[in-house]
Amino acid sequence: MVKCKLCGEIFDDSLTTCPLCGVGPDYFEPLEAESKAGQVRCSICQAVFDASEPVCPFCNVGPEYYVPLEDKPGGMVRCKVCQAVFDASEPVCPVCNVGPEEFEPLDSAPVTGKVRCDICQAVFDASEPVCPFCNVGPEHYVPVDQGGKAGKVRCTVCQEVFDASENACPVCGVGPEYFEPVVEKKAGKVRCTICQEVFDASETVCPVCGVGPEHFVPVEPQLTGKVKCAICGDIFDASEPVCPVCGVGPEHYLPLEESQAVEKHNTDQHYLILGAGTAALNAAKAIRERDETGTITLVADEEELPYKRPQLTKHMFDGTDAEARAKYFTLHDADWYVQQNITLALGKKIVSLDAAGKAVTMEDGAVYQYDKCIYALGSHFFVPPFAGSDDPRVKTIRTIRDIEEVREFLEQGKRAVVIGGGVVGLEAAWELKKYGCDVTVLEAMPALMANKLDPTASAMLQTLFEEGGVKILAGAQTDRYEDGAIYLKDGTVLPAEVVVVSCGVRANGQLAADAGAEQNKAIVVNERMETNLPDLYAAGDCAEFQGVNYALWPEASRQGEVAGANAAGDSLTFAAEIYGMSMEVVDRSLYTIGKAAGPEPFRTVEFKDPARGNLEKYFFLDGVLCGVTLLGDVSKLGKVTELVNQRASYDSLFG
Repeated sequence: MVKCKLCGEIFDDSLTTCPLCGVGPDYFEPLEAESKAGQVRCSICQAVFDASEPVCPFCNVGPEYYVPLEDKPGGMVRCKVCQAVFDASEPVCPVCNVGPEEFEPLDSAPVTGKVRCDICQAVFDASEPVCPFCNVGPEHYVPVDQGGKAGKVRCTVCQEVFDASENACPVCGVGPEYFEPVVEKKAGKVRCTICQEVFDASETVCPVCGVGPEHFVPVEPQLTGKVKCAICGDIFDASEPVCPVCGVGPEHYLPLEESQAVEKHNTDQHYLILGAGTAALNAAKAIRERDETGTITLVADEEELPYKRPQLTKHMFDGTDAEARAKYFTLHDADWYVQQNITLALGKKIVSLDAAGKAVTMEDGAVYQYDKCIYALGSHFFVPPFAGSDDPRVKTIRTIRDIEEVREFLEQGKRAVVIGGGVVGLEAAWELKKYGCDVTVLEAMPALMANKLDPTASAMLQTLFEEGGVKILAGAQTDRYEDGAIYLKDGTVLPAEVVVVSCGVRANGQLAADAGAEQNKAIVVNERMETNLPDLYAAGDCAEFQGVNYALWPEASRQGEVAGANAAGDSLTFAAEIYGMSMEVVDRSLYTIGKAAGPEPFRTVEFKDPARGNLEKYFFLDGVLCGVTLLGDVSKLGKVTELVNQRASYDSLFG
């Protein structure tokens, strides 16, 4: 073999010209005939191979570029700059290219006991020849039981709990200055950071998921009286173990500020409240706080006591008997309305509103006169106008009766199609899957929850559902429901004993509009929840404030309170707050708040753990935090809610 001195090509010495550049033998120089023994590393491409090779089998350079491994320091080293682990023979770090001065030898002594893999963070016995999860070798093992503090610590940055012997957090990598000891046992109530269960601290393990006290977080201070949920804004008694609307624990309860006693305006007025949702109920409460003698009548078309509609798609198959109603749905029992002197007119369908005559007429002919009226008739689900959409088996989940009918249809077979991939649709899909149904979700948009989630979060959410056995068809266009099957416009046929439609809501504002109330997307109100008609207020899903129809539980609750208070002579104003959206599906949690999707030029910071199915992503516009998405581990939801509402800057968080 010879080498061309002009171009560096290596070729057989029988050739009379260089096969690459064409020069003659004057430019040839012989290569050493004797092959080197052992293993060598190519200094050009870093490949390792037998020294007998005439050229590098990967980049074709000659033996002058071979580096004998035995001539270099032996063993494995770790780069102090990037933490890569590699053979000490490397002339530079193969990842970040720093020189040997940044190399530190790995301890060659055999490791015993438990180790953590620095690649995948799995913990296992040091005797394993390779990591049982990602198959890297012992050079990536980090002892977890040596030279450090005893016990457990919690990382104050990411909240991970781990052995105090760790010299860095195994999740986010910060050092011991960010560690805080985990007290083995705490008094009072605690919350499990793994499953969110709240229980007595005397328990030695979590009664739900079985983890130990290192995962217990004290629930303190112990609040009494009324509290507000920091996540969804609901107001309820502090004795509740979890928020009755969104299900988060007491660590997210905020004490209600001691407000000055409301001024009483006791009258003989009649307050007529149309509706039985959270807006209607909060209006009634606000009135009664200010007027102890006025009469209150609450009219609703259902026979049910006012209940929590958001729970319908969370407990579709947990029963609807009296016990289930009390546990999952009912806001107050019948005695409470008697105590508050609130008259319930249930099962009454309203047919007309006479604003001038201050009267509301029912289908059965009954007429209710009023001095002040709170219009809180909520909304209804929009059903796309496809053929067969009027079939009884095509359902929206808006009432307790709706979920009862779904169960009845599923007695004929357990195949279900859900049209709409938003929160309600996905919650319903998962409930149907848990019930044993074959479930397909049809989403007209190219991705799930594209208006709430960015492509990364949306894709991870879809993967979770598909791995859980729910089929997702994005970009699906429904043509018709016929002969017990959904037909898509692309020809796909999906047999279904029941079809659940969740394609957004529309305000029930027509009765007020017919009476002369200004209506856009919903009944237009000012900051006092007043319509353009005298003594007529609107609140909740049927109301539009400053061009926005929120159709969300926390906003509806607050609007009802403002409307009722002002009807009773107070002077409150409504201002929108930023609340998050939470969902528990596929045994995973999702929380998103603010603007975390769209075409805007976001600056994002993402922490993604595909192995655990966790995502933590921050969205910034003009250097200000405008949204956050948490998937899987949502332990930071309280903190990120606070940060979004504070409009935290990028520099303060990640600068």
